[in-house]
Amino acid sequence: MITASPLSDAEKQWMQNFERKLETLGGNRTLTTAFLDPRQLELADVVLCRESAYAYTVYGGYPEAERNLLCIFPAQHKEKLPELEAVRVSWKGPAGQVGHRDLLGAVLAIGLKRDQVGDIITTSEQQAVVIVAAAQAAYISANLTEVGHARVESTTIDLADLPLPKDDGRDIKGTVPSLRLDAVISLGFSLSRSKVVLLIRGGIVRVNWRPVDSPAHQLKEGDQVSLKGKGRLLLTSVEGETRKGRIHIKLKRYS
Repeated sequence: MITASPLSDAEKQWMQNFERKLETLGGNRTLTTAFLDPRQLELADVVLCRESAYAYTVYGGYPEAERNLLCIFPAQHKEKLPELEAVRVSWKGPAGQVGHRDLLGAVLAIGLKRDQVGDIITTSEQQAVVIVAAAQAAYISANLTEVGHARVESTTIDLADLPLPKDDGRDIKGTVPSLRLDAVISLGFSLSRSKVVLLIRGGIVRVNWRPVDSPAHQLKEGDQVSLKGKGRLLLTSVEGETRKGRIHIKLKRYS
């Protein structure tokens, strides 16, 4: 559900474009979107909730996918999932030679657009998986031969064979003076408040997938906070105050 904060101009424009796409379906056609990030998916859900003629499925290749496709179809039709495949990319070399940004850049360099690429999952020090629409998988497998300075081997694999890493998160308990964004990030990532303020104002923090540049932004139970390069926090519970007025909270930290 859309948060109470106002939509940005870009978000309003995105919703208008999405509504226009739905209008072209005429009530009897199916639409599969490009990959949507979590915020776009949230905006799409708001639009679709007004459209009783349509049903939809969300799929990104595995249950915890961050980037997903929407398959939109007439409500009376049988449910279907978007067609996705995975490309396993392997290389030889030292740990850390190929990172997420390197791999994404290499995939875009062979001709794909950002919204044609789903999650990129690092599965080991010398292997990663790129999730894409089925139509792009064979092309990537044939053309992705180099990432940075590393020679790579790319092979299409079945989604059922995804070697997914397990990240149950790390529990963090503590107290904060308030539920301000900077205070919660400081606790969750063990950073000084002054450094956190600079990071937030630098534009690398998102709350529920929306960019937030105010250290004073107030969080609530259930909010997700991502800090680029550090990971993600989930504010799992707010548990009352200490005698000195500090607030007990519990977080989950994901790498």
